[in-house]
Amino acid sequence: MKKIMIIVGALVMINLHGVAQLQLGQGINPLFNKAPQIHNMALMSMNAVPTATLLAGSRLDGFDNHPKQITCLASGFLTDNVGVGLKVNSESAGLSTNNEAELSFNFLARLNEKGDKLSFNLGATYAQNRFRRDDAIVLDPNDPGLSNISELQPTGNASASIAFLRENKFYAGLSSYQLIKNKNAFMSSVLKNPTQRTFYFVGAYTFEIDQRFSLEFSGAAVYASSKAYAYDVGADVKFNKMFWGGIGYRSAGELKFNLGVTAQSWSFGYMCTYGSWVDAKAYTYKALGNHLIVRKLFNEGRSNK
Repeated sequence: MKKIMIIVGALVMINLHGVAQLQLGQGINPLFNKAPQIHNMALMSMNAVPTATLLAGSRLDGFDNHPKQITCLASGFLTDNVGVGLKVNSESAGLSTNNEAELSFNFLARLNEKGDKLSFNLGATYAQNRFRRDDAIVLDPNDPGLSNISELQPTGNASASIAFLRENKFYAGLSSYQLIKNKNAFMSSVLKNPTQRTFYFVGAYTFEIDQRFSLEFSGAAVYASSKAYAYDVGADVKFNKMFWGGIGYRSAGELKFNLGVTAQSWSFGYMCTYGSWVDAKAYTYKALGNHLIVRKLFNEGRSNK
C-alpha cells in the first residue's frame, strides 16, 4: 500500500496547477479576461442577451497526457433582473480528469442611469474526479490495496458570487466555490480528502483613448490557502471595438499573448502562453500553450438598444 501511495502522491504533484498546492480544476483560465464568467457567474450580466462561449486549450509541458481544458458557458435572462447560467468544464492532466457542471441563478440590481449594476449569483455544482488506474504503472499489481481503488468519484457542492460592473467600462467580482466542507474517498478508502473552499477575484477597467482605441487592464487571483494561490494580470488594446491584442503575466512565471476579432455577433480569439505551469526557473525548457475562444451573442439588436 505504501508503494501505491508513493505513486498516487507523484501523480498529484504532476497535476498541481499554478502555484504549488492548487489542485486540478482550481487554476485561473488564461482567457479569463475574455470570459470572466468562467470564475464568476455573476458577471453573466455583462451581456443583456443570451450568450454562448467556448474556450479550449492545452499546454505542452513536456510529458504525455499533457494538461488540456475545455469549457462551455451559456447564459441568458429570464426577466430583466433574473438570469440563469450553465458552465460545463473539463480539465485533465496526467492520469487525472476533473469534470464539473455548474447551474446558477443570477439576481441583478440596476443602481443608476449610468448603467452601474450589482449582481448576485447562487449555483449548484456537480463534479466527477476520474483517475485512469488501468494506465498507471504500479510496482506490485497484486497489492491488495489496489482492490478498493475507485476510478470515478462524484461529488456535489455549491457556489456563490457577487459582482459590481458597468457594461463595456469596468467590472470587479468575488466568488467562492466548494462552499460545503465535505469529504470523499477518491482513489482509496484510506484517503479522506476534504474539499477546499476556493475564492476567486476578477476585475478589469477600460480607458477610452479616443473614438477608435481603448485600453483594458485586467487581473484575476485565486486563493485556496496560504500555500495555494495564483494571480494573472494583463492589458489589451482594442481598435474600433472590433480587433484586440494584448499581453499578460501569470504568477508561475508564464507570459501570454492574445489577439482576436469581433464580427457582428461572433467573437474569435487566440492566446499563446510561454513559460511553465510551475516555477520556470526550475526547468531547462519553457512550456508552450495554445488557447482558443469562440463567443456568440443572440438577439444582439436588443443588447444595442
